[in-house]
Amino acid sequence: MNNSIKLFSLCCVIGLTVSLSTHAQERGQKNKSTHERPQFSALDLDGDGSVTLTEFEQSKLPNNEHATIFGHIDTNGDGVLTEEEFTSHKPPRRKR
Repeated sequence: MNNSIKLFSLCCVIGLTVSLSTHAQERGQKNKSTHERPQFSALDLDGDGSVTLTEFEQSKLPNNEHATIFGHIDTNGDGVLTEEEFTSHKPPRRKR
């Protein structure tokens, strides 16, 4: 009987470990997908090779910070984003 209890306990621990590991992986994948940067071509709605603030505002961003983020990416301040500006932009690091 004692061995049965040990075996049952071991199975419970293994099952719980697998369940928690799977949950952590799924949670990580959900968080990752919500923070991925969109492709430049998806933002360039009229296909002219640049993105205006009006086009940029059509994308989903947290807290509707479109103008602020657009201003950070538009390094030359001409009011449009080129693909080079967009792809070379590094988002600010989060405070820990």
